[in-house]
Amino acid sequence: MIDLKDVVIITGLIAIILGTASIIASALNKKRYKEICKLYKEKFGDLPPMVQIFDDVNTLYVDFAYSVKMQFIFKPLLWNKSSNMTKNDDKDFIRGLPRRLIGPFYVEIYLAVVSLIFFIIGGLLMLAIKHGWV
Repeated sequence: MIDLKDVVIITGLIAIILGTASIIASALNKKRYKEICKLYKEKFGDLPPMVQIFDDVNTLYVDFAYSVKMQFIFKPLLWNKSSNMTKNDDKDFIRGLPRRLIGPFYVEIYLAVVSLIFFIIGGLLMLAIKHGWV
């Protein structure tokens, strides 16, 4: 029979693997990000100001910079709303980009969300074990 502690370890490993896959996907999406920025500039004249500020920041060290940079892509894709950072109505533009450009961003965010869910489940299981709830 599988021990609950083994389930916690397996859950943690799955979370780490999915989180790592999300980080790798974000690294692979840098080229697509640059291409989307180029198309955005051609359509609207310039990138949103906050995206311009953090465009060349190393996102490996500054998580906030990455979330700011990517929000103008993720918000239209996931919630069908324009980014808060721009005055342009860019949701149709972002959603209308070719699948080869936006598809990998869906993969990246879904990997991150599923990884977070596994981390939460693992944490709750550890808490349950610690307090003797199971």
